[in-house]
Amino acid sequence: MKNFFKSNKRAVNVTQSLLLLASVLMHARVGLASDFETSKEFRQYCGACHGQNGAGDGVAGRYLYPKPRDLVNGRLHLATSINLVASADDIKQVLLDGVPNSSMQSWKELSGGLIDQLVSEIQQMQITGARHRVTLVLKEDGLLVDSDGNLNTEGQKAVVNYTAQQTVPTQRWVAPRRLAISTGILADGRKIYLKQNCHKCHGNEGEGSFGVDLVDDKGFPTFARDLIRDPYKAGSHFDDVSRVISLGMPGTVMPSSVSLSDVELAKLTHYVQSLAKSPPQQLSNIQRYHRAIGFRR
Repeated sequence: MKNFFKSNKRAVNVTQSLLLLASVLMHARVGLASDFETSKEFRQYCGACHGQNGAGDGVAGRYLYPKPRDLVNGRLHLATSINLVASADDIKQVLLDGVPNSSMQSWKELSGGLIDQLVSEIQQMQITGARHRVTLVLKEDGLLVDSDGNLNTEGQKAVVNYTAQQTVPTQRWVAPRRLAISTGILADGRKIYLKQNCHKCHGNEGEGSFGVDLVDDKGFPTFARDLIRDPYKAGSHFDDVSRVISLGMPGTVMPSSVSLSDVELAKLTHYVQSLAKSPPQQLSNIQRYHRAIGFRR
C-alpha cells in the first residue's frame, strides 16, 4: 500500500481507474454506498469455513489446513490475469472445481444462477476490503482528510484508485508455446530449476520444503508443494503450471519468475510436469498440517 501512495503522488489517471472500477461494480450488481452484507446462501454454503462475512474466520476453520481464504482482505490464489487479480471466471472456476489438496470442495451441484451470485459476492468482498484498508490508512495517518477527519476530494480519488488497483483484473496471461519434449529439453529444464532456486523451497528433486520454515500471508506455517506427489493447486496442464511459475501465486510465498524467456519458461514447465507421479496423493487436514510444521511422513 505504501508503494501505491508513492505512485499516487505522481500523475494518476483517475478517469481510467474510475472506469475500471465501474466495470467491476457493474458485474457485481452491487454498489459502494454501504458496507456489503453477505447473503443467506453465502452463509449457508461458504460461511462455515470462510466466515459469515467472508473474512476466513468460520467455525470450521480451526480444523482445516490450509486455512480458508480471507475473501475480504486476502489475495485470491488462482488468478489468471497478469496483475494477479482474480477475474469473475477465475472465481467461478474455483467454485466449480474446488481446490486440490485443500478442503475447498467443488460446488457443481449448485445452480448456475447461484454460482454467479456467489462470484459477485466474493468480488464485492474484495472491493469492500480494499476500500476499508485504504480509508483506514488515510484517516489514521491524517492523509488527504479535511478538518473534520473525513476524506477530502483527493482522498476519495485515492480510495477509488487503490480499490481499482486491487480488484480490477488486467488482461489474461498467455502461456508460451509448448516444446517437443526430449531428454535435452528436460535436462535444460532441470538446470533452470536449479538456477532459479526452485530447489530452495521445492527440494532438490521436487520433494517439497522439508526442513524449510515457510509461512503464508496470514502467518500460518505452509509447505512448498511436493512436485512429485501432490496435486497442483492451479492445475497440472502446461498453461496452468507455466503461469504459476511465471507470475507466482498471490497470498503465498511462491515468487514470480518473469525474467525467464518463453523458451526457458517452457523448458522449466516441462521439467516440473515430468516430476509428477500419478495418481497424486491425497492428504488429510492433519497430515498437511503436520507436514507444514516439519513432520516427515
